[in-house]
Amino acid sequence: MSLYGKYRPETFPEVIGQDLITSALSNAIDNSRISQAYLFSGPRGCGKTSCARILARCLNCAKGPTSHPCGECESCIELGRGGSGSLDVMEIDAASHNSVEDARSLREQVQFSPLRDRYKIFILDEAHMISTQGFNALLKVVEEPPKNTIFIFATTAPEKVLATIRSRTVHYSFKLVEAGVMKKHLRDVCAKEGVEAGDEVLDMVVKQGRGSVRDCLSVLEELINGRFGEELDPERCRKILGLLPSELVEGYLGAILKSEAETAYDLGEKMGDFEPSAMMEALLESIREKLVENFKKGEEEKEASQLLFMSESIKDYSSLFKLSLSQSLSLDLLTSKLLSFSLTGSQGVSPKISPSPALPSSSFPAPSPAPLPRKAAAPSQNKEELKEKWKKVLSDLPEEVKESVVEEKIPDIDFEGGQGRTAILLTFATPLDQHAFALRLNRSIPKIVGEAVKKEFGPNFFIQPAKRAANGEVVTKVKDMSTEELSMLSREMIKEKPLSVEEIAKKVEGKVIEG
Repeated sequence: MSLYGKYRPETFPEVIGQDLITSALSNAIDNSRISQAYLFSGPRGCGKTSCARILARCLNCAKGPTSHPCGECESCIELGRGGSGSLDVMEIDAASHNSVEDARSLREQVQFSPLRDRYKIFILDEAHMISTQGFNALLKVVEEPPKNTIFIFATTAPEKVLATIRSRTVHYSFKLVEAGVMKKHLRDVCAKEGVEAGDEVLDMVVKQGRGSVRDCLSVLEELINGRFGEELDPERCRKILGLLPSELVEGYLGAILKSEAETAYDLGEKMGDFEPSAMMEALLESIREKLVENFKKGEEEKEASQLLFMSESIKDYSSLFKLSLSQSLSLDLLTSKLLSFSLTGSQGVSPKISPSPALPSSSFPAPSPAPLPRKAAAPSQNKEELKEKWKKVLSDLPEEVKESVVEEKIPDIDFEGGQGRTAILLTFATPLDQHAFALRLNRSIPKIVGEAVKKEFGPNFFIQPAKRAANGEVVTKVKDMSTEELSMLSREMIKEKPLSVEEIAKKVEGKVIEG
């Protein structure tokens, strides 16, 4: 017999986590306030059908009706654990008996008196599966049932039960069992089974069971069957359940938060060995814990925004794992999406996250006060002189910055002026060169170059990218890039192994950025 069947409650005191309901039913029985129709609703595995059987046991006990059945009479034995069932208590699976014909057959059976016991009781499990026509056929008999007939409807979706039926029942709403209560129950079961289980294992089982007694006992039984010796080893239990190691999850999310792309891709590849659903749940659970801790401590808003962005992205990308795509491809795309927040320094998350990363189009310093009109008048200075100044700007830049602005990367520049301001138009060799310029070194390069331009040319000069690369390709804005393009860009970026902002700031040493 399964653990759930073996430890199924036979009396109201044995039911865990539903004290208000069991006490209300006990009081009603002891005070002879017995209804002819009940509705038990709540999540699966929380005790609805068990309480329906116990109620039937209490009502038909030879020493009853009583809230404490004797457990010795024929009715109590038949309705107890391992019992054959009573002829006067009919359990009907409404999911497979939901037609009008089934309802009419039930209505005919109601007319017969109990064969032996005090009441004829009908327990209809999954009652929400009964069709509207079936409910209508039952309506009259539920409204005016024969004497000594009781209906007990059990359902996970009470809103789907016909309102006219629902209004004629006494409704008890069951809830999921609290973690502390569940853990104590599991510990008692382990003790009776002669199994040693520590807090880590019990917490694991409680988390997997999600408040359902039946699910928790099923998980515990799986672990007991797969154990070596009398003690449940946490690491072995984690493997049996297919759970991700916490250090793998924390390492992956930590790499995302720190913008360590190479580490993130490597750890993402390791997560591909686990079931997608387990992986998604582990990531979301860890993000939830970080968010709660973040808000409780009142830490910086940017990290909270990034965590919210990550949770929305993971939920959006969960559909990828249901397709016929390889899991490694899906994980790479997800990792690219999560890294996109750090690459662009986004400060917030929109209420609805689109499948493609919502990134700014560029990291170039925006000119103020107004956009410069194209084809404006040329600046007063000679272009050749301006190009010489540009070369001087390049020569004074740190070596790490020069890598992105050498002639191979920016083969041509031009100048356009208007409204007292002059734009230095940078034509990059390829679109990838332009994006690398904008995103490398945590987006610090455009700022460094922009400040150097102002220092050499004057405050009215600023840099601006050309719309088309030197190879003729139109440069796609980052926010308009497909997920595949973003993944490729991210992989190209990590090949360069960029320095941190602090490291590059030390190397600048006041040449470009004041202070």
